[in-house]
Amino acid sequence: MNLALSARDSHVTAVVGGRSQRAAGLGPGHRVVHCLNYQMWMGGLTDHMTLEQTGALVVPFGVGSTKLLIQTILDLKITAISCTPSYPAVLEQVIAEHFPDITPRDLGLKLGLFGGEAGLDSPDLRRRLKGIWGMEPRNANYGVSDVFCNFASQCEHDTDLHFLGADVLYPELIDPDTAEVLPIQPGISGELVLTHLERDCQPLVRFRTGDVLKITATDPCKCGRTGFRFRVIGRSDDMVVVRGINVFPTMVAAVINGNDRLSGEYRIRLNGSGPYSQLPLEVELASKAASGEELAAEVERQIKEKLGVTASVTLVDPGGLPRTSGKTKRVVREDLA
Repeated sequence: MNLALSARDSHVTAVVGGRSQRAAGLGPGHRVVHCLNYQMWMGGLTDHMTLEQTGALVVPFGVGSTKLLIQTILDLKITAISCTPSYPAVLEQVIAEHFPDITPRDLGLKLGLFGGEAGLDSPDLRRRLKGIWGMEPRNANYGVSDVFCNFASQCEHDTDLHFLGADVLYPELIDPDTAEVLPIQPGISGELVLTHLERDCQPLVRFRTGDVLKITATDPCKCGRTGFRFRVIGRSDDMVVVRGINVFPTMVAAVINGNDRLSGEYRIRLNGSGPYSQLPLEVELASKAASGEELAAEVERQIKEKLGVTASVTLVDPGGLPRTSGKTKRVVREDLA
C-alpha cells in the first residue's frame, strides 16, 4: 500500500506528532535514537519528523544491527530511545550475550518513548522497565499509519493517552459488531473511527482503525491538556472469544507481567477458527530455575481469576520465544484447512 503526503501534510504530521512526543517529556537537550523501521513503513519517517519537532537531537537508526545500536547509545551518550515496548527485551538479550561487563542501566537512557504496540498500560511492565533500565517509560506514540502516525500520548501526570489531534481529526467510537455510534464518555469502550479534517493527499472519511479503546476521562488533565483520555484495550482482529468471553492480548499481558518468574514474553497460539473452549498460551520463563508444573498451574489459576477464562499454559525455556525489533505478534492463528 502506497501512502502519500504533500508538503503541507508532512508539516501537519510533524506538528501534531510533536505535541505527543513533547507531552511525553521529549524536548531540547535530549538525544533520542529512533529504532522503528524506516523501510517500507510510513511511521519510520513520519515518527522521525515528530521527534525532530520537539527540538531534540534525533539519531536515525532503524531496526537491526542491535550490537551497533548499543555501542551507538554509549558513544553518543543517548538519553532517550524511541521504539516498541517489546524491543528492550531484545536489547537485554544482546547486552547479556555480547556486553557482559555492562547492564541496561549503564547505557544511561533516561526516557523511553514507546509506540506501535499495546501493553504499556500494564503497571507491572512499567515497573520492570524502570527497574531494569532506570528510565521513565512513556506511552508516547499512538497513531494509525493510514491516518496520522502519532496523535496521542501520555503526560507525566497520567498513564492514559491524551487525544491531541482534535484540530485535524474527527474521532468517533462505534460498536465493532453493529457499527452503532457510541458516546465519547468515561467508561465507554468501542472501536475508534477517524475522519481527516486537514489533508491534501488521500483524505479518509470514517476510517475504521480496528483499535478498541476505553474512554477514561474527558475533563482537563493536570497538565492542562483538554483532549479526552483513553486506553487501548486491543485490536478487534486480535480479540479471542473463549466460551463467550472477549479476551485481548493486553489482558493476558497484564497477568503475565505481574509474575516475576516469567520473562513477560507470551504467545496465544490458536488452532482452527473457533469457537474456543480454552485459551492456548505459551509463556516464557525468566530462568530455568523457575520451571515447574506448579508455575503453569499458578498462571492458569491467575488467568481464570482475573479474566474469567480457562487457559492451557505451556512453559517455554528462557529465550524460547522469538524477539523482534518491530511489532511483536502475540496471536498466532494456525487455521486448519
